Amino acid sequence: MIYRWFLSISSGLLLFLSWPPNNSFSFFIFFSLVPLLVIETQIQKKQLKYTAFFLYSYLSFFIFNCSTTFWIYHAHFGGAIFAILCNSLFMAFVFYLYAKIKNSYNSKKLFFLLPVLWISFEYLHLNWDLSWPWLSLGNVFAANVDVIQWFSFTGVLGGSLWILIVNLLVAKILTGDILSYKIIRKIIITVLIIISPIYISKHHLFHSQNHDDNKSINALIVQPNIDPYKDKFRLKQFQQTDLVISTISPYLQNEINCIILPETFLTNPIWEHKINNNLDIKRLKEIVLNNDNLNSSFNTPLNIIVGATTLTKSNHNLVNNAQQTYRKIHNSAVHIGYNLEDIMSVKYEKKFKIDIYHKSKLVPGAEQIPFYNFLQYFVKNQLLQIGSSTSLGNFTKQDTVSLFSSFFYANNKEKPVGGLSVDQYFLAPIICYESIYGDYVRKFVYEGANLILIITNDGWWNDTPGYKQHHAYAKLRAIETRRYIARSANTGISSVIDPFGNIEHHLDWNIRGVIEAKLPLLSKNTFYVLYGDYLGRISSFLAVLFILVFLLNNKLSISRR
Repeated sequence: MIYRWFLSISSGLLLFLSWPPNNSFSFFIFFSLVPLLVIETQIQKKQLKYTAFFLYSYLSFFIFNCSTTFWIYHAHFGGAIFAILCNSLFMAFVFYLYAKIKNSYNSKKLFFLLPVLWISFEYLHLNWDLSWPWLSLGNVFAANVDVIQWFSFTGVLGGSLWILIVNLLVAKILTGDILSYKIIRKIIITVLIIISPIYISKHHLFHSQNHDDNKSINALIVQPNIDPYKDKFRLKQFQQTDLVISTISPYLQNEINCIILPETFLTNPIWEHKINNNLDIKRLKEIVLNNDNLNSSFNTPLNIIVGATTLTKSNHNLVNNAQQTYRKIHNSAVHIGYNLEDIMSVKYEKKFKIDIYHKSKLVPGAEQIPFYNFLQYFVKNQLLQIGSSTSLGNFTKQDTVSLFSSFFYANNKEKPVGGLSVDQYFLAPIICYESIYGDYVRKFVYEGANLILIITNDGWWNDTPGYKQHHAYAKLRAIETRRYIARSANTGISSVIDPFGNIEHHLDWNIRGVIEAKLPLLSKNTFYVLYGDYLGRISSFLAVLFILVFLLNNKLSISRR
């Protein structure tokens, strides 16, 4: 029994040691599940019960979850407990189900059963109300992007498949006959499976420059570094805006096409139908207008993308019982720019357009109530109590992706005097938690995004591995889509990431500053952009078949008795 506990703990520790931001022991991931797989072999020998195997599995994944995501408690204590306990439960259940189905057939040939079940679990974890894909196995390679350039074909789930296959082969080698022909063959296959993707990744084909045209924009990526616990909601908004204006002012004499400000930079909720009258929005409009007047020879207008909390009218969510006020609340990205159709207009108001994107992938608990239609009557008194460690969010999301658009003057020398001669480009606004969803981010690119903008506020997690992991995962999105990424964090890590996951510029934790960068606008689509998480869809189909056959066989076995 002590031996099994040792194996169980070893598995959890190997998973932890391999995980970002640590990049020295990433290769441990290829052996991290082997101890659990060795324990599982004792079921067939009648030396271990299924419930005991579940407990060993749970301990492994609890150690993994607790050691890699403990930092959630800084933002939401209840959310941390729930995420760690539940995610460990889900992972352990996959191994329990694998053992049940595998041993019910008494067959050693169900090699792909675990990859099918695990990848279908990760795919489900991307697409339901309790979604928490932070620890999808393929994310481990965010610390070593050189070996996973082929993610542009498979996405993160391809990395998970790679890890699972190698772990299964290593387990088979360790539990087989020493130096038998079959073992030697398995060793050779294992080495080839490890080396082949790395060789493919490092091949020059994947490192050829993907700049399919010469278009680019000049951007200012702002990191205000305003402490979310001490200053963010204590300082007046005009003070925070003054701080940012003073930070970016030296750069505005240059040709700047885009200023990117972080998530919830505008702290006071803004009614969307009155957004043009909002004083904070007007101040940002003035920056755009003044820049155009001062730098009239520039070939592209200035755009500002800023995070804000916005409100829309609703018939369902009661805000104030006395006034009978209803609203929906959104975590939003706001785009302030020029209206392409009215660019020649001399009227101030007509020259501007404001586009709004509502965050669609909401954090369970903190931003949305899982299974809200069922639970709303039980948790209504805990809705959106900002600052409470037990409150539940009631943000509303939008159902489809949407892009921000801007344009170049096509003659590239001077603005047209009569008529329009412009080329458009499109920006993908990704808000915080959304950046860990590869299949969701690739939809923006599929719809035409030339550049990905990530705005976030990682200051909630303090100086922990959390913000480093979050930043590292953005590198995976760059590889999957072959797009440049501009990432603006309130604090955390702001950066520019190239299409191969390399960091070109960055600002570290607790630094106020600006990144001025030239960002190429790319348009070629990868295989992953076109087809998304096809591995997840295939695995889910096969998993359902496996489970149905298993249940049917069990029912027939019972009826025969």
